[in-house]
Amino acid sequence: MIYNLRFNQRMIIAASLFMIFMLLTISLFAQNKGFVGGIMAGAVASQVDGDKLSGYNKAGFQGGIFLTNKFGKKAGFSFEMKYIQKGSRTTSSPPDSVNIVPDRYYKLRLNYVEVPFLFNVYLKKKFMLETGLGFAYLFRVREDPDGYGFMLPDVPFKRFDFPFYFGVAYFPFEKFHIDFRYSYSTAAIRNHPGNQTWYFDRGQYNNLISFGTYLNF
Repeated sequence: MIYNLRFNQRMIIAASLFMIFMLLTISLFAQNKGFVGGIMAGAVASQVDGDKLSGYNKAGFQGGIFLTNKFGKKAGFSFEMKYIQKGSRTTSSPPDSVNIVPDRYYKLRLNYVEVPFLFNVYLKKKFMLETGLGFAYLFRVREDPDGYGFMLPDVPFKRFDFPFYFGVAYFPFEKFHIDFRYSYSTAAIRNHPGNQTWYFDRGQYNNLISFGTYLNF
């Protein structure tokens, strides 16, 4: 069974279109104030800390729009709105025809709309460091705990995630750059079974590295 969180689809579509319109408007009419907008796309490798698995084995996609501005030659800020795929998986194969599972099988797919807010430091002409916080809205979940198909999670996921970011970007061209970023949840995305906690371990957390390509308008 595929588990979808309840949400107002029309509201999300309307909010997304409104955000795109606002970013395009700011980018087109505020060029003299240093604002620059564009599109981005890339790949994600993720895991979920706290699920007793390890390794960035879940591949995903990210894509969206961004807006950036410089305070001067050395500093600036940016924010994005994007679709991003996160989750977790093992490298084991699903059960075969005789129902033999030699190793644990698990696959989790989390689909978010995410908005990072980043502070940028320009080290040299072609390099930039970035760090910041963001929020993400979880609108779809698929979980297969044993290889027999997706089913309703025993413990529900929280609708919002609040990631921390740190990354480095390289500018081979003036209007194009490549971004490598690390991201980690600042709050648990799902509680442990029975709501167990251990000091700073409050549940499960998104942990991912990503690669992005950014093209200015």
